Amino acid sequence: MTESRPFSAHVALVTGAGRGIGRATSLHLSSLGASVICVARTESEVKSCALEAGCNALPAACDITSSSSVQKLFSTVETTYGRLDYLVISSGTFHQGSLQTTTTAQFDNLFSVNVKAPLTLIQHALPALVKSNGQIVVINSSIIKATNTAERGLYAATQTALKSLTDTLRDEVNAKGVRVISIMPGTTATPRQEAIYQTAGKPYNPDLLLQPQDVAVALCNSLLLPRTAETTDIFIRPMQKFDVPREKK
Repeated sequence: MTESRPFSAHVALVTGAGRGIGRATSLHLSSLGASVICVARTESEVKSCALEAGCNALPAACDITSSSSVQKLFSTVETTYGRLDYLVISSGTFHQGSLQTTTTAQFDNLFSVNVKAPLTLIQHALPALVKSNGQIVVINSSIIKATNTAERGLYAATQTALKSLTDTLRDEVNAKGVRVISIMPGTTATPRQEAIYQTAGKPYNPDLLLQPQDVAVALCNSLLLPRTAETTDIFIRPMQKFDVPREKK
């Protein structure tokens, strides 16, 4: 390990790597020396991310809601690298709509992607992470602290459930040498955020928002803490405060 490449010889798996925070995190980890498995559903996006990340990156198109696909993914990790040091869960889906009009199918999809899939990923990753004294980072949302979640209630419910899952995981695996971090970004300049602005009919100025790279830097810095310490919850928000549409990261 060197000061400029502190993650050399370490392996990270990042979901949601096709764009936004997941992509920025994949690129930043790679720039700091890590071998990165870039995971997302869309093959073209993960190939693009891995190409930009460089020779130590592996593209892995995967439907994280499919147990068999996740099993195949971790088999590839074991075969290719033989270890795993970091699991970064940056995938998720967003739905806006009232409780009255949201369908059961829409909620099932929210829960499947935002809660069940992270749990499946964690269960598959834990044996390798316990062996390496690894770390798990879950990208959540600042909506868990929102005072008004109208039209976003079911999405907020899944993020609150994810936070509870992450806290429980920490209680269960700290004694095994695994650190667990929740990151709750505020309004971030991502493709999803742009779509939310467009739906609300408001001008979108990404330069005024939190940048995906900002979150990636905070995430990687938290991984580098001495082993006598642990960051549990990171809330990060834009420096400039103004009225914005109700949003997810």
